[in-house]
Amino acid sequence: MSYRCGPADWIDLAIGRLEDAKRSLSECDRLRQGCDICDELRQARRCLNRALIMVAEEKEIEKDWITK
Repeated sequence: MSYRCGPADWIDLAIGRLEDAKRSLSECDRLRQGCDICDELRQARRCLNRALIMVAEEKEIEKDWITK
C-alpha cells in the first residue's frame, strides 16, 4: 500500500520545516553564534509551493468536471 501526499500533508511538512528553522535560530541566538537556516526555509517554501500547486490542480480538475 502506498501513501499519497495531499496538499494538507505538504502544508504540515512546511510547518514542521518552519518550526525546525525557528528552533535553529533560537539555538544560534542562545549560543551567540551565526548559523545558516536558509536551507530549512527553502525546504519549507518547497513544501508550501507543492501544496499550492496541488490545490490549483484540484481546482482545475473540479472546474473541468463542472463544465462537462
